[in-house]
Amino acid sequence: MEIQMIPLIIPVPPAPVLEQAVGYRDERHAHFLALWWEPCGDEAMVSDGYVTFTGHWPGYLAYVQHRAIYLQLAAYNLGSSEEPAEHRLIIDLQKRLAYIVPWKKAESILAAQWQVAIAQEKPVILSSEDMEKLIEGFMQQSPPVPTMEGLMRQMEEDRESVLTLQRWLDEQMK
Repeated sequence: MEIQMIPLIIPVPPAPVLEQAVGYRDERHAHFLALWWEPCGDEAMVSDGYVTFTGHWPGYLAYVQHRAIYLQLAAYNLGSSEEPAEHRLIIDLQKRLAYIVPWKKAESILAAQWQVAIAQEKPVILSSEDMEKLIEGFMQQSPPVPTMEGLMRQMEEDRESVLTLQRWLDEQMK
């Protein structure tokens, strides 16, 4: 018996409110996004199946702990500081719906959304000279060193995205 996605009746903000609040920038146009808490590092996690990373925890907590959301999620283990998650909160980014899914099934769902794109990609064949040029180009590139102004600007943007999420959720309660 296969475990299905459990639909939740919770508000999912319009794009990109939730995504920005948790630190996800969707350049690949994912269909599904997973959220959970990881005890190793005590971090909010975000995954679209192509990339998994530690997200912006204030945005994650603002969403899952909001009174419009929390009661629907309380019965499921999305992870904590003490124990790993047994489930993932899956957000359908196109239909703006939410689901609870056991973590293994969630990994399959996330990976499957990229299978068609990967199957359609053609292999890239490089000559050894082209490969050397490519490696040399990577070696010459160095990531920009963040400035204090840039860090402060990013912190303010993150804070504002969480406030936007909280305001939107509060409006849903009226």
